[in-house]
Amino acid sequence: MTNYLPRWEAAKTAFTNATGVKKPAPAGAFKAFFNYTSLTGALKDADKALTDMERGKTAEMPKLIAAAEKSAATLAKSITTYIKVLEDSAKDEKAENNAKTGLYRHLKVLTAELKAIIAHAVQKVDATRISLNAETGAKEKAAKMMKTSLASCCANANLAIKTVQATPTPETFKKFFTVSDPPGRKIQVQLVAARNQLAEGKLPNKNVDPGHVADKFTPWQASGSANNNMVATATPAQVKTRIDQFKEVCKLAQMYSDSL
Repeated sequence: MTNYLPRWEAAKTAFTNATGVKKPAPAGAFKAFFNYTSLTGALKDADKALTDMERGKTAEMPKLIAAAEKSAATLAKSITTYIKVLEDSAKDEKAENNAKTGLYRHLKVLTAELKAIIAHAVQKVDATRISLNAETGAKEKAAKMMKTSLASCCANANLAIKTVQATPTPETFKKFFTVSDPPGRKIQVQLVAARNQLAEGKLPNKNVDPGHVADKFTPWQASGSANNNMVATATPAQVKTRIDQFKEVCKLAQMYSDSL
């Protein structure tokens, strides 16, 4: 089952705890949007629609997929509105302080959280619809799913990047990277699949070679990989250097994702 609303509520709580205020400055548009009821309702509706789709019987799937697709579109609209406020608030915060402050960084985390949520919702609906097409073979289905699958992986990687940048501690880094399925592995799996599908003519040639980019994620592939581990005594500067290295590799994956 999906849990977008609890996930968003947890993100807001983390934001509040990190910034030290319940409804952070600026007191204007952002304050009004912090508990934006339209977004709350859209998240709740998407949770129900996608969960119903996941649990639905085959005969019900066309109707359930249509409902999930509609709820995802509504959610995307609410998220786009909310992100505009977050981005404007972050821009104002940076301009007022002539620096990327803690508040600025945590506003970016909220933005990344919402982008990851909608990317996941779109991917779930897309994958379910494609998987039920009896006239399409397994390889063709995988190729069709590539665009939204890679986009979702990139969005989750960006969330990890923004969170570590906002709180550059070994603990925060390990939460995302020293795990069984780290963000680098998720992206590499999709890029390797894209390389194979490209070789079989299932995907069009692009300016970015997915196989070349996939190789760059090897140091980030496993929980035991050196790049995915951070010593407990690491300084904020050391954590920032490591996450900046991952960010540079992710830019290449994002370029390929955007080209699909």
